[in-house]
Amino acid sequence: MTDMQPAASNLDLAVAQVDELCAKVGLQQAGLPVAAGKHAVPVGTTLWTSSYARLVLWPCGASDAAGVIAAAREGQGWFDEMLVSSEAQSRGPIDGYLVLALPAAPAADASEDVRRLELSSQVCRKHLIWPAGEADTEEAAGTWLRVADVTVVGLPETMPSSGGELVWPKIDSEAQAVWDDLAALGLSATLIQDETA
Repeated sequence: MTDMQPAASNLDLAVAQVDELCAKVGLQQAGLPVAAGKHAVPVGTTLWTSSYARLVLWPCGASDAAGVIAAAREGQGWFDEMLVSSEAQSRGPIDGYLVLALPAAPAADASEDVRRLELSSQVCRKHLIWPAGEADTEEAAGTWLRVADVTVVGLPETMPSSGGELVWPKIDSEAQAVWDDLAALGLSATLIQDETA
């Protein structure tokens, strides 16, 4: 495992990107709790909180499978202690999101491990982000990739506005015939009619 923490200025950019999205869903940056646990918190770890969720940006020193999994275990262990304490104080469930900030895109041979890690909901949801590399598009230059994929903050940029009127969907003639039968005959008679047809 190589230990190449994301550069502080680059990590600051990740924090800024996550912070912008967190603000849109009511998560606010907070100080890290003083923990007497056994888990070491990497420099640059950042916490966002709300009444319903906690999100932690956890710097990871490696992009290979073993390093990412080790960082996820350490972050998940620390986060578990913090979530248990938060839930005890709030007397209700708190959703947890652990965002691992990798120094570079995951190694090619780590894709299966990364997928399994991100699908695991043990303790909290886990997401991986990394800075855009030279092979990425010009639009991505200077940004962190996959930040908008973090489930609690991944909202579309614009929300469709709801109109004042109800609009019925347009349906084809066959569907309209079934709808008319339902209205005229009722569910049971329509089902019997369809079975005999």
